[in-house]
Amino acid sequence: MPNIKWLIAYAIFFGTLAIWLYYEHITTPSYRQGNGFSHLFGIVAACLFDTSIIVGIINKAIVLYFNSESYTINIWLIVSLVFLDLMVIVLIFPALLTVY
Repeated sequence: MPNIKWLIAYAIFFGTLAIWLYYEHITTPSYRQGNGFSHLFGIVAACLFDTSIIVGIINKAIVLYFNSESYTINIWLIVSLVFLDLMVIVLIFPALLTVY
């Protein structure tokens, strides 16, 4: 598992990319954004991309914290992380669809 430096680099790189995509979407006039299936596919892909970044960063931060505290990772922690991921996905994905 990568260390905290990789987590910080990952968060900075993909966070900057997500902010740039969001800025481009907001500043592009609506008549140039496109319509139809390709537009819908792009919106859903961007939302899935942003959601996976957020979930990955949360999981990595939790696991790195528990590893630094010398906590043994058991099946219940993994199950809890999966349920946390599901809750985050259910809350974030529709919210991102309303933003885009």
